[in-house]
Amino acid sequence: MTQSAELCVRCGKELANRTDSGVPTCESCGRLLEASAQAKSENVRNCPLHSVGMTKEIVLNIVVDRCPSCNGIWLDGGELDLLKTAIKAGMPDDFARAMLLPW
Repeated sequence: MTQSAELCVRCGKELANRTDSGVPTCESCGRLLEASAQAKSENVRNCPLHSVGMTKEIVLNIVVDRCPSCNGIWLDGGELDLLKTAIKAGMPDDFARAMLLPW
């Protein structure tokens, strides 16, 4: 079990409150790992405008689809509400960076 004073091995910033693959992990990094696993398991979708396969990106621990042609972002049902909740919780800088900077 993880000790409460142990830092997350992944980010080194937050206190670890769980383990993932046997290493101390904070809640934020754990959610990011879960979103990453979800992104890998989802099928590639085509952009509704350009009919090209979109890339999966993680924004505020939510998997979104980005078109490589128009750089547009497409959301699945319920994802806009999740993003709004994250922004209201005080993550506007992370959100803006993730939405505006292409990978």
